[in-house]
Amino acid sequence: MNLHVSPQRATDSLLTQSNLRLRIGEHVIDVGALRIVTRPESARLTSKAMAVLIELVRHAGATVTREQLLDRVWAGRVTTPDVLTQAIKELRRALADDVKPARYIETIPKVGYRLIASVLVLDGPGTGLLVDGGDAVLTPDPAEAAEAAPSPDTASPRSRTVPAKTIAVAAVAVALIAAAALGYQALRGRGEAAPAARWRTSDLHALTSDPGAEYRPHLSPDATRVAFGVFSPHEYSERLMMRSIEPSQRIALTQGSDSVEAFPIWSPDGHRIAFSRIGPNSCEMFVVAGLGGAEQHVRRCQDSGSNYFDWTPDGRGLVSSERADGGKGDFELFRFDLDSGQKQVLTYERTAGAQDLDVRYSPDGRQLAFRRGLAPYSDLFVMPADGGRPRQVTHVSARIRGYAWAADNRTLVYSSDHSGMQALYAVDVEDGHDEPLGIAPAAYPDAARSGDAVVYEILRTRERLKRLPLQPEGASMQLLAPSTGNDYGAVLSPDGRQLAFASDRSGQRQAWLYDFDSDTATQLTDTPARPILSLSWSPAADRLLAVQRNGASRQLVEIELASRRQRVLSRADENVAFAAYAPDAQSHLMAVRLSDADTRLYRVRQAGTAQESRQLVLPSVIAAQIDPATHSLYYTSGVEPGLHRRALDGDADERVTPDTLDFPRSGWRVVGGRIWYLADLGVRSANLREFDPATGSGRLVTRLDMLLQSLDFEVTKSGDALIFAPVDAEDTDVGFFRLSRTP
Repeated sequence: MNLHVSPQRATDSLLTQSNLRLRIGEHVIDVGALRIVTRPESARLTSKAMAVLIELVRHAGATVTREQLLDRVWAGRVTTPDVLTQAIKELRRALADDVKPARYIETIPKVGYRLIASVLVLDGPGTGLLVDGGDAVLTPDPAEAAEAAPSPDTASPRSRTVPAKTIAVAAVAVALIAAAALGYQALRGRGEAAPAARWRTSDLHALTSDPGAEYRPHLSPDATRVAFGVFSPHEYSERLMMRSIEPSQRIALTQGSDSVEAFPIWSPDGHRIAFSRIGPNSCEMFVVAGLGGAEQHVRRCQDSGSNYFDWTPDGRGLVSSERADGGKGDFELFRFDLDSGQKQVLTYERTAGAQDLDVRYSPDGRQLAFRRGLAPYSDLFVMPADGGRPRQVTHVSARIRGYAWAADNRTLVYSSDHSGMQALYAVDVEDGHDEPLGIAPAAYPDAARSGDAVVYEILRTRERLKRLPLQPEGASMQLLAPSTGNDYGAVLSPDGRQLAFASDRSGQRQAWLYDFDSDTATQLTDTPARPILSLSWSPAADRLLAVQRNGASRQLVEIELASRRQRVLSRADENVAFAAYAPDAQSHLMAVRLSDADTRLYRVRQAGTAQESRQLVLPSVIAAQIDPATHSLYYTSGVEPGLHRRALDGDADERVTPDTLDFPRSGWRVVGGRIWYLADLGVRSANLREFDPATGSGRLVTRLDMLLQSLDFEVTKSGDALIFAPVDAEDTDVGFFRLSRTP
């Protein structure tokens, strides 16, 4: 590779390259034409303003000082600082970035500027952008690029996905390969070298790049067309669209509605598409012709959040899953005949208490794959299509966001977060060989029934910590600890002055601490191969319990805040689901997951010492929380419905909610003896409710009309504010690549 071009010459050369287009946030920029394509009414940018933008893009997510910008853009010329100020004003005017806080270019007072919007290289020649740090331009050799699989560098030059933190093509490729390698080493659980790659990816590019979000892509059997949902923020709905794999206009498959149309699945012959239409309190399934037209109503679905389905090989029915016993039992797989309307539960060797869903036929119709385990503890299983004994083919016990059969009938492509980032993996269903494909962030892959084409979601959502005042009604939300990353699972300190949370703002999901008084965020952990999944405060707010990914399992570590020292509290063979300190701070509760249907809660005293002791508290638990004020343990179990309570030092249980209240795995908190929970969950809506066990009365606190990827939240002790991490940026695109086996 050629790495010997000066930063200034390289920046200048980018301004004259033909067909170089960047997508920054919701805008498309034609660099050579000095135009904002998505704002044709705006004036053409000056070359200096575009040069400033290029410098900010090169260091996207990092602060570039005023001196650096002046030296790079106006090198060798006598100027005043006002020229830079005017260039920034010109860019903000062109990008319509005149709101506060800024969405594109952030001013760092007395220092410089930072590009905070996501960036995507849409079109351009083979030359990449400058390596972060300004040392060189990366010009890949075509032969080297062809051999560098699996890596985004094998992508077609017309479109490359790039994280917001850095736009350098070389740096991105190295980062993704490193992340994939870390994930694979974690999966193996040992330090030995991974075997040679079994799969190769090529022609990686984005199929869509329009402003807005495109979701759940699905390929036609011949890989010529792709169907997907398009979210309209103005109508607050999602409509099904279809377009050719080759550059083309998209066309509507349905007449549209005020609901969400999702999960389009092509029939085996490519003539029809099954999909869901989801409203505030409804979920219906329909079939429409492959080119659009009249719709056939199929059936009412039980739960929009778990309504995954596939066509039967003969195209006469659908396979899906739903809870037995009218929605109160375990998930079970079933076949639905379109002609007769009859439902038939699939028979196979099934583990009692197992939660089986998301079932899919192999292209030849001889095998069935399904996901066992509710998020975030899922794995993939395969069995003969006519029943039998399922075989577990993945061992990640993680959040699986979509999977698909490859055309060879022996490869499953799936999306998992077990390495810390939602990424794509391939597993051989015959021998269980599992490896990363080097594509992230990515979800919901789908492969054609013939050929080597795969589509997927290029995740471009941002979940950021926010504080929503609950009084007065209608008060605006406050952004907390702003960054260009995603935040997860915030927990308030006992005194309410700090927030501990997980965030990928450093590139990997690590523990962070936000201080309300100083309005600052500090990184607590730096173990990229071991992402942080959840956190819990000690009563004195001097320590944190953290559940940390460790290979295919989860371990419990304690973080001492003053020294940042960590110590492992769980045993090597334990898979920890969650943990919390007891009020005495000398013991803690730890949930250990033995299987999909068996998670046990222990009280551990004097952990990590020779005097360590354990007491079984609950033989079956889904989620639990301690209320320090009453010394009580609240929990949900896999045995009885509703929310239960018992004294921490007792064994008498009582159900504190009616069994009609359906509590999710997460999404509820106990504050001051009152239960706050999320109910009436829609695709982009939820109700925050409060329930008083003492009186049995409940109330609607507020309605949340927003997308919630996570149901974790906190409520302040006074009950006057909600702290959570909703999605405040939706710009997901449809990606494409080709997958083949290496010789």
